[in-house]
Amino acid sequence: MTGTKRTRPCDTCRRRKTKCYTDEKESACVLCKFHGQQCTYERSAGYASRKRPASQAARSDGQSVSSSHGPSITTPGTGVEEYDTLPEGTTLLKRTLGLQNLHHSQYLGVNNPLNVYGLGSTINPDPGIQSEASIQVRFVHPLHAFRIVPDADTPALSQETAVRDAIEQAVHGHGPDLVSLYFRIVHPAFPILHKEVFLEKHARSYHEFAPPLLAAVYLLASGYWDYSDNLTVQTKPEMAPLKKLAMDSLHSSMERAKLSTIQACLLLSQCQATDPSYQSGEARLSITSQLIHLAHRLGLHLDAGDWDIPEWEIGLRRRLSWACFIQDKWLAFVQGHPSLIPCDSWDVDSLTADDFPETDEDETAGSSEVEKGRLVFMHMAGLTQILSDVMIVLLSPRAQRMMQTEENGLAALLERIKPLQIRLKDWFFLLPDGLKMDTAASMKLTSVGYLRLAYLSIEAGVHRQIALSLLRSVEPDATLASICRNAARERFSNAVDFLTRLTASHLASFWYMSSSKCAALIYYFGSLLEDTALGLEEKDSLRHMLRAYRWTLKVNSDAGASFARQAISLIDASEGILTIRPTLPTPPAARQLSRDSAMGLPAQFPQNIVYATPQAQLAVNPDTVPLYDMSFMEHSEMYDHGNRGWAYNMNAVNGNWETPVSQSQMYEILRAQAEGQAMGWNVTPK
Repeated sequence: MTGTKRTRPCDTCRRRKTKCYTDEKESACVLCKFHGQQCTYERSAGYASRKRPASQAARSDGQSVSSSHGPSITTPGTGVEEYDTLPEGTTLLKRTLGLQNLHHSQYLGVNNPLNVYGLGSTINPDPGIQSEASIQVRFVHPLHAFRIVPDADTPALSQETAVRDAIEQAVHGHGPDLVSLYFRIVHPAFPILHKEVFLEKHARSYHEFAPPLLAAVYLLASGYWDYSDNLTVQTKPEMAPLKKLAMDSLHSSMERAKLSTIQACLLLSQCQATDPSYQSGEARLSITSQLIHLAHRLGLHLDAGDWDIPEWEIGLRRRLSWACFIQDKWLAFVQGHPSLIPCDSWDVDSLTADDFPETDEDETAGSSEVEKGRLVFMHMAGLTQILSDVMIVLLSPRAQRMMQTEENGLAALLERIKPLQIRLKDWFFLLPDGLKMDTAASMKLTSVGYLRLAYLSIEAGVHRQIALSLLRSVEPDATLASICRNAARERFSNAVDFLTRLTASHLASFWYMSSSKCAALIYYFGSLLEDTALGLEEKDSLRHMLRAYRWTLKVNSDAGASFARQAISLIDASEGILTIRPTLPTPPAARQLSRDSAMGLPAQFPQNIVYATPQAQLAVNPDTVPLYDMSFMEHSEMYDHGNRGWAYNMNAVNGNWETPVSQSQMYEILRAQAEGQAMGWNVTPK
């Protein structure tokens, strides 16, 4: 292939918005030749297929199956015919790949064991041959194919009908009202379903849905029970049986994963994040790891823009791809574990307005804004790309080790952070006016709050690393240190201001699953700044901001914001925890002396602090101990919360005495403990 012979794409490639390649000696482009169809140039150059209504696009795709396209290059019986049997113009699901009714698909990668892309492939390219085959493969592109597997070959399929009936019984027949409520409030803020496809299937029968997806929609909608005129006069059923049905059926559904399984994973992760009955994030992490595995199996790590599938499914796949990417990166950020999606295995184009087919606003009071929800989701995806790079540059194990060992650590860190800060600044200032905090429409819910909180948490995470680098610096430049601390205080002040500006339309709206931990991380960042304040005035100012931050979280929690309630629980759970983690290796000289002295610390450490070893108690002076990171000292039992001061009770070898010490001295004492623990001693403050 050496290039194209024409300056504009053919009709089919223009309709699919794909590049049109034509070999030098061919009259038809590669894709038309591949599908065995006529390559025409009859439409005008201004024709743009992605701007057509979704229903019209699907009807066009459906007609093409029986007219110009012919079947895909595949072995017979791929399940495409499942929805093709419905009358013309009555379904969007003709020729769907990811939402077949009785089959599921599995992406075949480059080195797939079936060798479908190799010269020795046995896949018959002639669509006219109707021979039986034990392995069914569907090509959606010359370089991309899926194995089509009957659902009947998977376990527990026969139980799904009973499970769906149990789910309907669990909501006491309120399914249609809950579906309507979901698409009024949740879907505009988290658009991972295709509304028209879902409503089409629900109108025919709820038995067309994967059980966990149906249950997840009901669960999330039930959180807004009183926002429905029909439901508010009814008794809300107990949701515990529905939760159990959802989680049990999810694991069964993974055996025959479809796009609906991905949607169920995403929604149930959100359910867990807003449900106080889930005390830890372990279940959410488990779902996320399975989610990413299933996303790869379904080809969601690839862009489907030029695949031979209905146009509505191209947009749906892109939204689902980015939803998986967002969940993976944000859970990794707030939980402190590595991301499961490496950047070099991710090849999905950025979201565009064409990927969001729903544009009609619901004017019912208490509905979410559709257009604003689309913008929030698109900009959340862009922000997550920045977060992904932040985690690589600052938070990955390799980056953390590098920061601990660099000689001029602060300057090197600031140099690495600079491009990220520029990108964050540009992202923020390029936000459209519609995403400002004070632009909510009258009597509408707005989800812009979770986007702004996510941005503030990244800023806090970046400046936390700078603050920790300042602690590790032996003699940092005074001017540079002042600039860094002023910038950090400004970020924390912005977070306090953000919480105070939240209104009822923000608090009652959809909040993304990581919001509570983002809010808690910002509080921890403020605590670190207070603990390391350089003077009483700065300390008092930060203490006041911390109190204001926590108080505002409580007020917002009382107003019904579930993320605020859970953030307070996380902060309360951290109280009383003392974390001492040495951020520098034990000095070689100290390691050598520890080997020479089985009795404990070497004699050159003067006696001021008591250590306990198996043989003796030795006292040391922390002045010669290297600086160590203490991020949560306020939660130590050594901290006097009443007087906001430090006191350290010790039993000397020759008697009992108490020594009040300054905050800086306490840092040195705790770091001395960390040094002893790093060398294998049993360190006990007396």
